[in-house]
Amino acid sequence: MALRSRTTFPLIALLTVAFFFYFMKRYDQAAFLRFRQHPVDPHPPPNQPAQVVQLQPPGKTTCHVDSVVAPLPFTEWLPRKNYTRAYFRPHFVSSDAEFTSLEDIRSPVLPPFTQLDRGTPIMPKINDPSAPCPKVIDVDVAADTDIEETSKYLFGLSTTVDRLEHMLPALLYSYGNTKASLLVLVPESDDNLALQETYFRNRGLDVTLKASPLEFTARYFGMVEAFAEHIRNERPQTEWVGFMDDDTFFLSLPTLVSELKMFDASKKHYIGSLSEASWQVDTFGHIAFGGAGVFVSKPLLDVLETYYDECQSWGEQPGDQKLGQCIQRFGDTPLTSWPSLYQMDMKGDVDGLYESGRRIESLHHWNSWYTKDVVKMSTVAAAAGRQSVLRRWVFDQEEIVNPITGRSFRSFWVLTNGYSLVKYTYDEATPNDVINFDQVEKTWDEDPRGYEDRLGTLRPKEQEGVFKDRWLLREAYVIGDNVHQLYVREEAEGRSIIELVWLGPEGGGVGGRPKST
Repeated sequence: MALRSRTTFPLIALLTVAFFFYFMKRYDQAAFLRFRQHPVDPHPPPNQPAQVVQLQPPGKTTCHVDSVVAPLPFTEWLPRKNYTRAYFRPHFVSSDAEFTSLEDIRSPVLPPFTQLDRGTPIMPKINDPSAPCPKVIDVDVAADTDIEETSKYLFGLSTTVDRLEHMLPALLYSYGNTKASLLVLVPESDDNLALQETYFRNRGLDVTLKASPLEFTARYFGMVEAFAEHIRNERPQTEWVGFMDDDTFFLSLPTLVSELKMFDASKKHYIGSLSEASWQVDTFGHIAFGGAGVFVSKPLLDVLETYYDECQSWGEQPGDQKLGQCIQRFGDTPLTSWPSLYQMDMKGDVDGLYESGRRIESLHHWNSWYTKDVVKMSTVAAAAGRQSVLRRWVFDQEEIVNPITGRSFRSFWVLTNGYSLVKYTYDEATPNDVINFDQVEKTWDEDPRGYEDRLGTLRPKEQEGVFKDRWLLREAYVIGDNVHQLYVREEAEGRSIIELVWLGPEGGGVGGRPKST
């Protein structure tokens, strides 16, 4: 007679449980016997190594580099491309170390390009124990400057809350990892300023929002009164104030502040830079242009506060012009020019100044007169420190002899870190010194004669016998301790990508300093 289904299932379950415990017991007994025959001694004799688990095949070298597949965004992953990758390891030296504007790397840097399809491994021999590790290029970079001195600085700007949020990544890079404070004058509104201020503070920006009834042009000079009040009530340790625009970008504020220690903060100082464009200077005068950053010592601020009402009544001229005129009339303090602050009064293609190798400590107009993602540009600071951004290196210099003519042509690469890679090729008749890399290449739109007073003699964008191929930074990622930069060039035969991997300090130290906890 067939068993009913409700009787069958309990019987099967009981048999399954019984077999499970029977075989588990047999397995445990066998394991115990093996252990008795070959025990693992947790304290082996001194001359006898402990047993270890072999985690990798014998002879396989551990490479201290990360992923073998490029971290491409989907738009870069889709098309076929020519690709190569190089590894850099920063060696941190003193934060006040100085370098030439074009440092030489003598060992080979870029491997040959290979065609890369979707998901193709970069190193196809990764599972081959005999495959060598990728070459790592060691370069000296200055460590990040200590931030303690920034606690004496209060920065101010006039903008809107919406603009402040739009500019937040750049503001966080400029001011976020410092001890400086930011005072922002915004238009009067029904918004909850305390809530908005909390929003920015929770994201790492030490900011105070203050509503102002003044019109936009007057609010810039209105910072004088706002600074004085804030220092008295909230920040008495302040020795310097900085007048900024909301798109003033500092590459390394602690480094700049450290350099300004050469000035006696107990005396009156007015520090900034002229516009690069002489026509701007002719229009607005010999003043510190606000977008580059204007630094005023506390004693001079006290004088400005005394004459605030009179200077504010002068009209609707730009705030930095009114500030300069008020100082000229009442401050008895000449402008101290600080040439590494850049107003960037130029439009179009500004590659030449970014690639100049000059010391650049502030940038402006990157989101208006021209478009450059300065935050993405500065991503490399997470591994190589802030003072590595826009540093220049020349490498892979080759001289090839034409077997027919017996003459040689030369090629070499220049890296402007975070901005571009440029391959230069000279034809056979071109002298080696045809390019003066100490001069700024004039790549922007305006007449070069209007910029030579500030920038010096400019070299032309095109030079006979010189061929340039430029890869511009397209993407940058922080992956673990490392930074991956993707430099891209569109070519007739397809897209070309050069990935540079900057190997950061193990454990996440940033810029040669321990990671904050």
